[in-house]
Amino acid sequence: MSRLLRAVDRSAGTPVACHGMPRLNTFQLKPAMSAIARLFRRLGQLNGTPREIALGCALGILIGMTPFWGLQIALTLAITSLLRWNRLSAVIGANITNVFTAALIYPVNYWVGVRLVGFSEGTRWPSRLDIPAMEGLITQSPHILVDLTAGGLILGIPLAIGGYFLTLKGVRIYRRYFSSSAGAP
Repeated sequence: MSRLLRAVDRSAGTPVACHGMPRLNTFQLKPAMSAIARLFRRLGQLNGTPREIALGCALGILIGMTPFWGLQIALTLAITSLLRWNRLSAVIGANITNVFTAALIYPVNYWVGVRLVGFSEGTRWPSRLDIPAMEGLITQSPHILVDLTAGGLILGIPLAIGGYFLTLKGVRIYRRYFSSSAGAP
């Protein structure tokens, strides 16, 4: 952590706010950092070149942003098999949407899709959920699906590009570090 962002109370040895920055508890960052480290360790241990692993992960991220939740893994496996990219890294990337993140990702995808494509013109939810209201939502669902897919692809492309470069760099660093230290006592 940067010395500019963290000051230590010399008497107590605890982090305090500095330059208007809120106090940061490092214990909150440890689970996230260990999860990221485990992810890069697993990606680094996969068979294949770093480029194949990164391309598979990027494709998985792109497909993972689409609303086809039950088909995402099957789609990534089929496409990566055809392109001979790493299938396991694609499955890892496709899990960008899961039970914890879907509630955050899909509304943003829909909002972006409505703003940029506007096929459904923004669905209005009924005040009461009765049979006619449910029928109205079902008839609008293809339009909603188009906006949701368009928003997912629009947001998925930059995420996939970023995921490609991040994975490529991470796998290369991991392999360089562990291949050079493999022969060390």
